[in-house]
Amino acid sequence: MPLKISDFRSPWWMFNGHLQTQLPVLLRRIKLTSRSISIPTQDCDQLSGNLYSAAAEPQQSLLIISHGLEGSNQQPYVLGMAQTALQQGVAGKLVDVLTWNLRGCGNPDNPSARLYYAGATQDFDDVITWAGEQGYKEIYLAAYSLGGNIVLKWLGDQGTAVYSRGIKSVCAASVPIDLAACVRTLDKWSNLIYRIYFVTSMKWRLKRKALKHPDKISLSGYSRVNSFYSYDDVFSAPLNGYGNATELHAKASAVHVLEKIAVPCLMVSAQNDPFINEDCIPRVVSENHRWLTLEVTASGGHVGFLSHDYEWWLDKRFLEFFKETG
Repeated sequence: MPLKISDFRSPWWMFNGHLQTQLPVLLRRIKLTSRSISIPTQDCDQLSGNLYSAAAEPQQSLLIISHGLEGSNQQPYVLGMAQTALQQGVAGKLVDVLTWNLRGCGNPDNPSARLYYAGATQDFDDVITWAGEQGYKEIYLAAYSLGGNIVLKWLGDQGTAVYSRGIKSVCAASVPIDLAACVRTLDKWSNLIYRIYFVTSMKWRLKRKALKHPDKISLSGYSRVNSFYSYDDVFSAPLNGYGNATELHAKASAVHVLEKIAVPCLMVSAQNDPFINEDCIPRVVSENHRWLTLEVTASGGHVGFLSHDYEWWLDKRFLEFFKETG
């Protein structure tokens, strides 16, 4: 699809991508009633999630929302999208909404020693399998940040097989589709605050897992980890079957399989996103892609997108795309 240059604008006083990334997290507070669920995985683990219902009886359509790095299914952007979809429907239909937690995120924690990483496509496949077993006929996907890479990589790997899985339409925002490029960006000195915050959080999450499963996770090299690259090199890569961080980034990046996506898909990226760079904005691929629509905004930050008229623009844009394509 031709590249779409968006007319989205942030509030004038949110004058850079850092403010546009951080303030929406603080400004949005949502509480929804849900049912806690457990999703079995192929390796006999359990993923936790929450199911939200638009009506007393189950619907045939389901929206699945995937969160980002070091988040959970309780992130404001996740709950905001869930609330909007429940209130307005998706593609003219009432939907149920599933928000799921990557391994090691949210509550309750998954029982096994496994932790999430950017290429955890089998986990997402297990989520889709669960949805089919519950009787959902039409599935819509909304994904953010690292969760977006997982979903887009899964879509590309599936190709036309997604038709039999019930996938109707997909929206993703602020996606680090080129993991190596994203890690280089996040490890820059200009992003030192993000690096300290996220790497510290990832290390504590790993340490908690190691204390529960000392036979499965070694903390050797723990003190050497002080960057995204070193975390992936010392821990994520070997724990998930890769030789090193370079191999993980190359094989787990969605950018290499975007051309194989076979359902309507919207990608939204802000040019001032402090987490990603131009390598994560697939302009050339989208130009000749039958199914992929790339929308680039001048502002918005990373999964921020609070508009100048104080609307949560991503929710609205995703529902527009679902209506156009679903």
